[in-house]
Amino acid sequence: MMQPSAPPPGPPKRNLSETVWTKLDRKATAIAEFTMRQYRKKRSTWVVGSIGLILVSIVLLFYIDAMSSGFESEDNDGDGLVDEDPSSWTDWDNEKYANQTISGPMADDDGDCLALEFFMQDSNGDGEPCNVVYRYNSQGQVVSVNADTNVDEDPNDGEFLQEAGHRSFLLGFGKFGFLFVLGIFVPLFLATGLIRDEHEAGTLHYLVGKPIARAEILMYRLLGFIGLSWPYFLILIFLSALVTGFFGPGDSIYRFSDLGIWFGVLIATFLCVLAYAAIFASFGIIAPRYGVALSLMFAVWEFFMMFLGMIETTRQMGIASLSISFWGSEIINSIGWLVWGDYTMMYHMAESIGFFAEMALWTVWYQPFPTSSPLVNMVISIVLLLMIIGMFVLLGQSSFKKRELN
Repeated sequence: MMQPSAPPPGPPKRNLSETVWTKLDRKATAIAEFTMRQYRKKRSTWVVGSIGLILVSIVLLFYIDAMSSGFESEDNDGDGLVDEDPSSWTDWDNEKYANQTISGPMADDDGDCLALEFFMQDSNGDGEPCNVVYRYNSQGQVVSVNADTNVDEDPNDGEFLQEAGHRSFLLGFGKFGFLFVLGIFVPLFLATGLIRDEHEAGTLHYLVGKPIARAEILMYRLLGFIGLSWPYFLILIFLSALVTGFFGPGDSIYRFSDLGIWFGVLIATFLCVLAYAAIFASFGIIAPRYGVALSLMFAVWEFFMMFLGMIETTRQMGIASLSISFWGSEIINSIGWLVWGDYTMMYHMAESIGFFAEMALWTVWYQPFPTSSPLVNMVISIVLLLMIIGMFVLLGQSSFKKRELN
């Protein structure tokens, strides 16, 4: 008879339920669940969440009112008629026109260009009377639009302003509303005390007991914070996408094309909220007594950088890039260029309408930074935010491991 083979040398194999990774999962889940349960029972959590919901609801009500009432058109050329020469510029948007200049179709709907003397009908100098010239860059994107005199000089202001206002609202609300106001407000009140409050209350001993290492606790507490904050922001952004999709301008029942913008807002908000939470929690560990003051000072810095980011000069100099909000905004900005490829057309139409139309685009929609590629910019922004999150988590862990518990 054959003898049973001897077991292989070495330590005995452990069941899957006893591996290092499963133990790590159990510890992470336990601390995260404890954090979520702890914050759900706090009155301050519900107050902060309710304030955010109320603010978003009020802003959306103003948006609905603006879209429902519409915008008044003007007599741009002063001939006593309104919108008699609506803009009919065509964005060819085709890569085969890269590095080329193309003459578009005649767009003089009211005939006032053709009524000029023949030598005045070709002000753009392309040899064709009463038309529009498009210049494309190496990527096949429109970089300039040059129309002959009196071509589309009295566009439909109301239609354009409604579309521009809608786009500006999506980008502006995503940047200033979700990234800056709520993105800082929620972590400031909830994440600063993730470790500090437990330390002051004397309950931190229950968390640092074996087999949980101190360095792991901050990550698990942040994981619990994510479990509360990310679903909260997901609901608010979904609500915003629902309202703006149904009440936005257009002939369709719902603007599905804008979902890409809201997806960018969601990704940017998730990353920025986590970055602020890691920073504020680290401040609370490094300086427990002054953690809130440091967090408030950092929030003021972000506020200042946000406004610097609205100035093209400081954007191109890179000064505004020394902030979390800038890189979060750049994700949304890049998504805007990817989803809406007709910004140049909108810009030149805004020029023909006037100052308010230009301001509707200038205040929220900027040239990509630091490269000219929106996709590359979005990847750079995401990577930088992840690096900042990792850096502050490591900084907080290092300080926490050296701190003595009361």
